[in-house]
Amino acid sequence: HHGHDDHGHEKPHESPWVVTVPLVLLAIPSVVIGFMTIQPMLYGEFFKDVIFIDAVKHPAMKELAESFHGPVAMALHGLSTAPFWLALAGVVTAWYMYFVNPKVPAFFARALRPLIVVMENKYFMDWINENILAKGARGLGSGLWKVGDRAIIDGFFVNGSWKVVGLVSGVVRWFQSGYLYHYALVMILGVFVLMTYFVWLA
Repeated sequence: HHGHDDHGHEKPHESPWVVTVPLVLLAIPSVVIGFMTIQPMLYGEFFKDVIFIDAVKHPAMKELAESFHGPVAMALHGLSTAPFWLALAGVVTAWYMYFVNPKVPAFFARALRPLIVVMENKYFMDWINENILAKGARGLGSGLWKVGDRAIIDGFFVNGSWKVVGLVSGVVRWFQSGYLYHYALVMILGVFVLMTYFVWLA
């Protein structure tokens, strides 16, 4: 039992009776109903008017029906399979190691200390997430904010637009000086540009 929160050092305990009793009361009829209905519902004709299964395209149910010999035989077969015996071996091993001979898990805890450290730290996934993924995401976000938001959007488009407008307006204001010779100069330059275009370029 391991934990890093405020309740990490409490001993494991069973669920209170207000949780256990309803679960037991629900489990008993579930077993009885399953025992009585597994044959007609899955392999009988209980759903023949509402569900149709093409045995040619979906032969799995037909193969299961051939291997099914009743709920009692299925339950007894479950007692002879490897998962049942592995689960039973796990229960017996845990009982022996923690009730009969507690020195055994202590020995393995010392011998397999590096592996236990890795498991207690959840394969260091929290550290990787915080120091690599999260920090990298924050760095990327900060870079995009400084370059994209401040430099490009604010610096170039927002602030740059009014600077360009100010520059253009300053040039236009210089031409709109009110002096006649300025207007005459602009007219002469315009005529020169038009003549150059039509004579040399066009």
